[in-house]
Amino acid sequence: MAFGRNVPADRRESAVAGVFTRVAGGYDRLNRILSLGLDVAWRRSALSRLERACGGGPGGILDLATGTADFAIEAARRFHAASVTGIDLTPAMLDIGRRKVADAGLSGRISLQEGSATALPFGERSFDAVLCAFGFRNFPDIPASLAEAARILRDGGRLVVLEFFRPRSALLGAFTAGWLRCLSALFAPRVADDYAYLRSSIANTCSAEEFVAMAREIGLAAERKEIFLPACSCLILRKCGKM
Repeated sequence: MAFGRNVPADRRESAVAGVFTRVAGGYDRLNRILSLGLDVAWRRSALSRLERACGGGPGGILDLATGTADFAIEAARRFHAASVTGIDLTPAMLDIGRRKVADAGLSGRISLQEGSATALPFGERSFDAVLCAFGFRNFPDIPASLAEAARILRDGGRLVVLEFFRPRSALLGAFTAGWLRCLSALFAPRVADDYAYLRSSIANTCSAEEFVAMAREIGLAAERKEIFLPACSCLILRKCGKM
């Protein structure tokens, strides 16, 4: 599959979209299994930290790589006055997300659309907050995606990132890879090759420290960095400028 860094960005993006198209039907279930159900708590904790950082709820929220809309739905439930937009490359994931949004009674406040994180179809300073759960390591060009997130954030707005960045500890990296390999083979044997990509994407992405350094170069300053076990980083970054 075309994932190597010597492969053009558009081909990498297309290959990643293919992976998520194939795993869409079982994605939510396997996420709960692989994270021991902690991914739900991680999203809620991240939104709680966003609320404290902002001193209240943001009005306009963009969820990057929204997938099946878990983060978008949690954000709409927490921030009752917010309008939430989710964007993702994969129509199959978005179809599931739209059904979940409708079932939650949130179709009037959440809109989902297809699009790329490296070329967001929004004007400058359009959102108070940008969310991204487990998406950045799949983007073909992380600095370009960060720059787009910064562009559409209002001054003083926050970028909230949940991600499995490359662990600094080789032992932790080996444990994470082994955990994902065993459980995906057990619970999703038909798409084991696709989950092999998701596993390798952790080893091949940047570290949290490298991500923060890239963000700093484009005017996003890290306000908070935490590790949610096992090995999930939560970053809150603020766009420099007045609120």
